[in-house]
Amino acid sequence: MFAAIVLAGGKSRRLGRDKASEALLGIALWDRVISRFAGVVDEYIVVRARGQVLPAVSRHDLTIVDDLYPETGPLGGMYTGLATARSPQGFVVACDMPLLQRPLITELLRLAPEYDLVVPVSEEFTQPLCAVYSKACLEPMRRQLESGALKVTGFFQYLMPRYVLPDEWRTFDPDGLSFQNLNCEEDLERVKGLLVNEAVR
Repeated sequence: MFAAIVLAGGKSRRLGRDKASEALLGIALWDRVISRFAGVVDEYIVVRARGQVLPAVSRHDLTIVDDLYPETGPLGGMYTGLATARSPQGFVVACDMPLLQRPLITELLRLAPEYDLVVPVSEEFTQPLCAVYSKACLEPMRRQLESGALKVTGFFQYLMPRYVLPDEWRTFDPDGLSFQNLNCEEDLERVKGLLVNEAVR
């Protein structure tokens, strides 16, 4: 069993408004992200900030939870989603990554049972907000949160990670579209264009 865990509670400082509620071609951003997992996961969990209001989405089988560690950034959301999941492993993704590619999702989930976490590595960065985590991550995550250390990758050293390198993930996502996120108006316009092209193909 696998869960999709969508982090919707980000601050959106550069965009200036709630990214999760942003509509792209008429569909809420977080709805677009959730739809990428249709048919490949067993449950859907959305983690929001306390008091955050999210727009309606097309699915009714969602579990929406408030962040257990408010104001702790993505790490708190990751912990909350994984702790909430019935599934032993969860695919964590930020709500502003609407171009997540189904073949990449499937491949990361295929690798996941053998490791504590499966994380793609792009040319410049690890991609911890497009990765699969097992329940084994919960205790080191909790310790890190309790200590106030909020670096998302800080707990990796205590576990058995599987890093998926570019020459591996490009087989499933040749252009790295899965890692495209939205931080400003220019990003929104760029991704809208990519979504239109995707729909045409």
